[in-house]
Amino acid sequence: VFQSLTQCRSMEMVAHRARSRLAVLCFLLTTAYGQFLRGAGDTKVVVPIPHGRHVALSCKGAALRLQLVPAHGRPALDTPMIDPSVPQETCHEVDTSAERGVSTSAGSMTVNPAGELQIRAKGGLLVTSSLPITGDHDLVFKHHKGRLLGGGANSPSGMNLSTPKINPQVGNTGVYSPYYYSEDGYSMLCVVEHSDVNRYPANYELKDYGDTKNVHWSFTGLWDCYVMPAATLKAGTEAYYTLTGRPPVPPRYAFGFIASRWGWTDRVYIEDTLQRFRDGKYPLDGIIIDFEWFTNETDYGYPPGEGKPYYHDFGFNSVLFPEPDYQLADYRLRYNVHVSGIRKPRIGNTKLIKELDEKGWFLPNCEPSGRSPPEYPGYACGRNLNYALPEVRNWYSDSIKPLLDAGMSFWWNDEGETDFFTFHWWNLAEKMAQEKTLPEHRFLSLNRAFSPGMSRLGATVWTGDVTADWSWLLHTPGTMLNWVLAGAPIVSCDTGGFVGQTTADLLIRWLQVACFMPVMRVHSEKQVTPHFPFLWPKASDTIREILELRYRLLPFHYSLAHSQRATGNLWIRPLAMDYPETPEVRDVTTQWMDGSILVAPVLKKNSTHDIVLPPGLWYRFDRAIKLSQQAKGLALGKVLEEQEMLTIQSTGKVLKNLFVPLKEVPCYVRPGTIIPTSPVVQHSGDIGRFPLEVFIFGGQDGTFALVEDDGWSTRYMQGEFAATSLEWSDGHKTLSWQKSGFAAQGFIQIMAYFISVEGTVQKSAIKDFSEAGSISFPAQARWTEEVYQ
Repeated sequence: VFQSLTQCRSMEMVAHRARSRLAVLCFLLTTAYGQFLRGAGDTKVVVPIPHGRHVALSCKGAALRLQLVPAHGRPALDTPMIDPSVPQETCHEVDTSAERGVSTSAGSMTVNPAGELQIRAKGGLLVTSSLPITGDHDLVFKHHKGRLLGGGANSPSGMNLSTPKINPQVGNTGVYSPYYYSEDGYSMLCVVEHSDVNRYPANYELKDYGDTKNVHWSFTGLWDCYVMPAATLKAGTEAYYTLTGRPPVPPRYAFGFIASRWGWTDRVYIEDTLQRFRDGKYPLDGIIIDFEWFTNETDYGYPPGEGKPYYHDFGFNSVLFPEPDYQLADYRLRYNVHVSGIRKPRIGNTKLIKELDEKGWFLPNCEPSGRSPPEYPGYACGRNLNYALPEVRNWYSDSIKPLLDAGMSFWWNDEGETDFFTFHWWNLAEKMAQEKTLPEHRFLSLNRAFSPGMSRLGATVWTGDVTADWSWLLHTPGTMLNWVLAGAPIVSCDTGGFVGQTTADLLIRWLQVACFMPVMRVHSEKQVTPHFPFLWPKASDTIREILELRYRLLPFHYSLAHSQRATGNLWIRPLAMDYPETPEVRDVTTQWMDGSILVAPVLKKNSTHDIVLPPGLWYRFDRAIKLSQQAKGLALGKVLEEQEMLTIQSTGKVLKNLFVPLKEVPCYVRPGTIIPTSPVVQHSGDIGRFPLEVFIFGGQDGTFALVEDDGWSTRYMQGEFAATSLEWSDGHKTLSWQKSGFAAQGFIQIMAYFISVEGTVQKSAIKDFSEAGSISFPAQARWTEEVYQ
């Protein structure tokens, strides 16, 4: 049938034999088989290749899907990595005398009779091709230039963006995805039938073959691959997140500061800690409590398949929460603090273990031990829930619903590396519980690992159980950037280090890093000093300044999260994404882009760092925001004169061993940058009570999209938000705005700071932040620049 169908594709032959039996057969085959392949309007092309195999080519949104199929065909493999609501678009059939395949707006993928695949960009330019497909479990693409990126990393290897060899798995401090972006010009995600404990057998490796290089995929079982032609890393990553699902906007409190530790002792300790945060004016929005919030002992020593009769998996420890409903409401109202507790993916109660085991609801797997690479078989064997089963998810969502009813705000999910997709299915169960309890509230969780596609649920990730050591701080930005490219756009860490005692200087430098990460959170183990600012008296004032900066940036970060969801533009990015033509930033992992802010923190004990800025003029944003406090005392129309090192003209060279005072976190912006900020507040609930403060950096025109909403509900997905276009005209020295929509907790007043290329600072008067308006500054004539050689 397939051979005849292939012959039918020769239109010359059909025309020549228009009245023959073969022509009739061709018509019937094309019509009947075409209907079978297209199904509900989907184009699918099946082509026979040598060795009795068949290749099926189809589309998923703009992505091009490749399958090795039996003669009778098969449906696409089901996987949680692919967003079921991928935006659909027309899938065109490609049929030439030499190749057949499909195309979308992104490009095309075809196969020839020899079993060689061709991937082409939108304009028809060949991006790459494959070797002939000769086996059931291998796929080899030619590689012409550059690197593979986006495969993930573990913390020790986070210093490199290149991922030439990946064996996908989830682990403590290390996650690897079956995905890459090739600098040849395409992205690729591959799916297989089954995971292997925490491993996912869709491996790839960039191999040398003499003068050539090939990317060699190897699979266990059936496989599907999704290919997305894309000329740049930016476009390839956006296509990847469109396929796997863009992240929703977290609740506003997640953009503040979260204090976590293992070892909260009792109710008095919780309330004393909250009061000390407020008395010391250390901004705070959330706390996370470890094991002790729901049980009085850990379950690490329990024998396989066994528990304890007094272990409560779904309740409150009465020592910490004798009145959970009242306490959680009180903490929210009196302290404006949201409370989260740790969750484990397993059961520790004897009766429950027996009951669920009889239902077949446990995985046969253990939780792998140690950090990445993990150790097998691990611990907690025989009592890890199989969340892939719908009945398990329903039961679990009903079991945790009373905890949400009592007032728990979000979940901190730990030790879920029992299967490659445990975290995904586990989060789906938790989200189901929230939809039953608080259907309009945004779902939020923090997870120790991730699989691609999980972020679309509202699940965020932290980098695992890192050690309180300078080497682990050094790797943190690179781990974050690798994970962002691999499928986790919202990353946090155990700031200060979880394992071991930190130091004041290390804690400060780590907090400076976390200030410019999507979620800012400290954590520590039981026997060390918690990373709460008032417990570090010599460092507390500096820590307060870092937290204040975090809250000043909240309107900026919140708008970036909205943009990330709406457009696919990553909030956190490697410099290589923004400056692909600057070779000096190609491999940089100690700096990153936080929106339009280039962050270059100090990661060494000796307070020095190496830095590279792409060529051109830059402003020191961190110094400008500190100068705004001094500028507040200026009379209107007055100018804060030239400030040393506020503007920098970079040549693009790497500058080594620059000393940076402990209180400084160097970060830079380009001319034309607009940064909306808030005055210092003590929690995110006060955002909007004071005037919006907009920082404008002169030298070019600029724009920024400010987005505001109620901060807690999913109504923004139905259009209930305010969007304000902030526009700077450098020629007229005027900031203008146009606002549409409405936000229940939006800013009602606005003022601006203008930083000129001469290094001067001016402030404006406070104005009503109405639907439309403008602020103008007088022109300045002087110019001062510092040139780095």
